[in-house]
Amino acid sequence: MKKTYFSLVTALLLTTTSLTAAETILETIDVNSDADHRGDLQLESPTNLYKIQKSTKAGTEVLAQKDIEAYNPKDVIDLLNKATGMDLSYHGRRSPYDLKMRGSSNITYIIDGAILPPAASRMLYKFPLIAIEEIQIVRSATALSIAPSINVGASNSGSGVNIGYIIIRTKQPKKTEGILSAFFEKAVSQPYANGQSLYTGTRFGSSDSWNGYIGAMVSRFDRRSKETWFDGTESTSGMVNGGLSNGKFNLNFMAYKDIGTLEMQRGVKLDGTLDNAKWYYDPLKTTLLSVDGSMVWSEGQVTLFSLAHTQYEQLEHNENFVLPAASTRNYEEKTQSYSLRHNATFGDTKLQFGGQYVESDGFGSDLFNPYVKYDTSIKGASASVEQSLFDGDLVVDAGYRWDQKHIKNSTAAKSEALANPDANNGVDLAPASIITVGAVYNILDSQTLSARYFYGDQGVSGDFTLETQDGSKLDPEKQTRYEISLDSKFTRSFNSLITYFDTKVENEKRATSNTYIVDGEEYYYYQQVNSHTKGLELTLKGKIAKTTNYKFSWTRILSKETQDFAGVTDEVGVVVPEDTFTALLSHRWEDYLFNISGKQVSNYTSSKSPMGLSNADLGDYTRFDANVVKEFNYYGVPTTAKLYGRNLTNNHYATKYTTGYYFDRGRTLGLEVTLKF
Repeated sequence: MKKTYFSLVTALLLTTTSLTAAETILETIDVNSDADHRGDLQLESPTNLYKIQKSTKAGTEVLAQKDIEAYNPKDVIDLLNKATGMDLSYHGRRSPYDLKMRGSSNITYIIDGAILPPAASRMLYKFPLIAIEEIQIVRSATALSIAPSINVGASNSGSGVNIGYIIIRTKQPKKTEGILSAFFEKAVSQPYANGQSLYTGTRFGSSDSWNGYIGAMVSRFDRRSKETWFDGTESTSGMVNGGLSNGKFNLNFMAYKDIGTLEMQRGVKLDGTLDNAKWYYDPLKTTLLSVDGSMVWSEGQVTLFSLAHTQYEQLEHNENFVLPAASTRNYEEKTQSYSLRHNATFGDTKLQFGGQYVESDGFGSDLFNPYVKYDTSIKGASASVEQSLFDGDLVVDAGYRWDQKHIKNSTAAKSEALANPDANNGVDLAPASIITVGAVYNILDSQTLSARYFYGDQGVSGDFTLETQDGSKLDPEKQTRYEISLDSKFTRSFNSLITYFDTKVENEKRATSNTYIVDGEEYYYYQQVNSHTKGLELTLKGKIAKTTNYKFSWTRILSKETQDFAGVTDEVGVVVPEDTFTALLSHRWEDYLFNISGKQVSNYTSSKSPMGLSNADLGDYTRFDANVVKEFNYYGVPTTAKLYGRNLTNNHYATKYTTGYYFDRGRTLGLEVTLKF
């Protein structure tokens, strides 16, 4: 079967060389440019719903459609794991994907204005890559206006203020166009996988009067798994988006829905035996509805707004591969968000002020509680000023944000019958407050120095469901961050960005290795610690000649000291890797485009979970992904055939140990054919 599969793939790629070459030449990614055809995606544009300040730019990375095509990731989670300073740990439990930004997983995810609830990672693996125009990764300390600084959802704010934001913007058609894509792939010793996607859209009207666009997308994939591995995923999704513009007014809408399944991979214990727990989600459902718009009153006065509704449902199945025991847990949560902002420019002074209101309610068995019910809201406001001095050679900014969570009602218990509906009703938690200061200075025409400072007070931990072993109260978190960056644009072939970051957290909430049992379920006690993380990030990128682009990033955690009742420990190489490298090389040769990317993560030795503290061999892997693309005309339709491989060295690495190791599937080979019309 293998020989047949490779023969078909090879034959298809070779056959395409004899077909008529397309007029459109394959393009490598332009690593030197962040420009886009859409003005509302320009990072500093006043019409961008997620406009950032100049000092934030050094801490922001944009992954556009060409980056997605070059990396050819499995899904959105896989793509984010390739970004600078991002690292994914995976385990076969209820929240399987843990993406960390500079060592912290307290990240807010947004899709077209819809702020995603804490279940975001179980939603994103299903979100089709074909629906994405770009992803904006904001890890800068001076980004304040994007979303609330504390987590939306349950009364729990134990995780503190956010470390960053990941914003996904959906595709808008440039003209009347369509994309039909299908892939067929196989991982080592796993069943064949396949997926199909169709996107189509058009624009209408003229540029000097009413004009707009309409787009639609349907997509599905099926990645099954053998029973001894049990990490299969499947999803079917659909999206409709559109927009209208008339002179100074612009309005967009998006509706998205998916349904899928997710198996929780079986752990391989230290003695080599398989864990027999059989956990899976079936179904997982997501619904997103959003509307956003802007009004350009004058060249320097822009008002923006967004409204969004998110609904997430999951049915968790708890079974066993050798025992007949079986049970289910149902959970549902809804989030509505409203945002209003005004960007004003007066000469060399830019003002930005506005606010958000977010409502969330949930019901059922979540990740931590057999029964939980909550109805909460967050109201927040932010204001910032940015001043340009000395003909723009120096730009300084300052900002303030305030967020308050209100608990209409919230309860958690062993069961619904034992729940106290008055456990926490009508409570205003102490507000979170944040102060930021930033500056950018042009040292030379080719070199820019920037600095950012952040101080955040969480207000209150607000969580009556996080238990400490001695019953003591948990205190609010206080976070101090500062970053310094040097951005050098030497030549088109060599640009560099080096950043030093320093983050101190007081009263950071962490699970201990001690657990307690409720109704047969095991939960872990929490403690609060003080942590201090220092690190360096280096990014090199450039374009060599006309056909080759490269991008390289290195994140080193210099120290991550944690202080608790037992003393001070350095967690580098223990719970976090010391070094993370990513690289991408893209080269065009005649009608072929070659892309190779890699990621290397150093080792760490400990993994915490309700199963206790495990000493294990984690990280310490290097993986390479590559693809070769050939473009040709198929009966007059521009077509591309992409032969790709992921984890080419077949490295079965693990990033977490809970009920065992959860090894990567290893080498995956596949073929994707795309028609653009």
